Formats: sequence, C-alpha cells, structure tokens
Amino acid sequence: MAFLLTLSLASSAIAGNNYCLANAKVFVNGKQLIFDQEPIITNDRILVPVRAIAESLGATVEWQDPKVTIKKGATEIILTINSEMAQRENRKIFFMEQPPIIVNGRTMVSLRFVAEALGASVAWDDNTRAVTITSNGDFTASNQPIDEGAGDNYYKLYDPVIGPDTGPIPEEARKYVLEHRLLKDIRNIQYVPTRFLEFGSYDTMISGTDESGQEKLVWLTKNKYTGEISVTGSVFPDKGISQETVISTLEKKEIKKESIKKIYIAPYEKNQIYWFVIAEQGDKKYYYCLDFYTGDIIIENIVT
Repeated sequence: MAFLLTLSLASSAIAGNNYCLANAKVFVNGKQLIFDQEPIITNDRILVPVRAIAESLGATVEWQDPKVTIKKGATEIILTINSEMAQRENRKIFFMEQPPIIVNGRTMVSLRFVAEALGASVAWDDNTRAVTITSNGDFTASNQPIDEGAGDNYYKLYDPVIGPDTGPIPEEARKYVLEHRLLKDIRNIQYVPTRFLEFGSYDTMISGTDESGQEKLVWLTKNKYTGEISVTGSVFPDKGISQETVISTLEKKEIKKESIKKIYIAPYEKNQIYWFVIAEQGDKKYYYCLDFYTGDIIIENIVT
C-alpha cells in the first residue's frame, strides 16, 4: 500500500493521460536500461520508450506517423498511437489494454506487452523495485535478486497479463456457478474470446437456467497468479438483441450473412457485454462489436 501512495504523489497529466513516474529500474539480460524518458504508470500499466525496450531485445523500430512497427525475425507488431488496435504479421489483429501514447516526445508502450511479444519473460523484485526481463536463449542470472512470490504485486498492480488470460476449466466453472447460485441447471460450458485476438484472453461461458427458470449466460475468469475465480458478466439472452438483429444491422452496412465467419456474445470489459462479429468479404476482414442491449455499433474495424 505504501508503494501505491508513494507513486500517487508524482502523478501528472499529459495529453489527457493521467500518469505517475514508475520509479522502477529495468534490466534486460542483466544489463540496466537507461531511458531518456523515465518509465511511467498509466491505466495501471508500466510504460517505457518503445525504441529502448525493443532494441534491447534485438528488434528494430520503424516510425511512420501515427504507426510504429516493431520487427524481430518473423515477428512484426504494428502499433498506432492512441489506438487500442494493433496488428501482427499476416494481418492478424488484436486489441491492447493500454494503447501507445506520446510523453515528452517519446512513444511510450506497455513494458510487459512488448517484452512478451518479443518472446521474453518478465519478473518483478518488490524490494529493489526492479523489473528483470530475460530474453529467450539467455538464462543467465540477473544481478537483481528475484523473489518469486513478489511477482503477483507487479502484475496485479501495474501490468495485468498480456495474453492469454483464461477462464476456469469446465469442472471449476460448474462448481463455482452452482455454489454461488448463479445458475440452478447448466446446459453448456465453453470458452469464448473477449477480444478479436489470435493469441489473447478468453473467459469461460456457462449457459443454463437460474432459480426462476430463466435462461442465463454467465462468464467467468480466473486469475492465473492467485487462482481466484470471478464473474466478468452475466445476461438474460431475452433481454438483449438477437443474433438475427445483429445480422440485419450488418446487412444494412452491406455485410452479407454468408460472409460472417464468427458471431458470439462475450464481455469486452467487466459487465460490458457485446456481440462480437468477424466477417470476410473479398480481400477485407470486418470486426464489429455491438452493444448487447441497444444494438449500437461500438467497434467497427476494416482490415484490407
């Protein structure tokens, strides 16, 4: 708690982004990185200058305003300033929890996101407030002691897992919803992605009926560090728009029904339930999120 209070004293706002200095050291394969813009914390995540972290892990960085491309071997990541949408090689898109931002002329990105995307592992030492990054193929001991039990504090407070987070296994999900009386009878259990991700987070969706006999959908997630299971959302299907309504809405945008490759309901954020739609027409891919209750189009992305 003292750590949080200390950080909050340094909070500032730049270009609409509230942030505070992380007051943390960063080591890559045992060598400390020196930044021309100090690491910051915003939206509960540690951000660092993209070029410094990427190049320290053997990647190159190319800038074409407003896009930043990180390349290492066959890996390619395309980021857009102030945009949650990012793209990997072969046009695979996904959504970031924290978009890149500009601070004092530097492009700041999630430290853990870039490190893991480039195949490195990340650990946190709470005593020295040091982040240790180890790239694949380099397993030499860092000059910073790492307390295995301290990692949870880093991930929980500052940088939630960058893919994939998972829902509990079916047996755990069944037990949880029955013990908490979220459902009385269970009809089906399945995993559903919570973003348009090729390698991302997913929840466990349980469908069934509650005590009153109403059909209900419940989504669960499981903290990979603590093992805690929690509810990310629940809905009564008859209270929202139907799949047919979703398809009709997209047909008005000239998206043909037969071009829809995937359509499902899932939480985009906690208790924020959307219809997710992925469609392909010609050489274009379409990604839509529609509000489950109103049918409003919240996200519309077209990749050519």
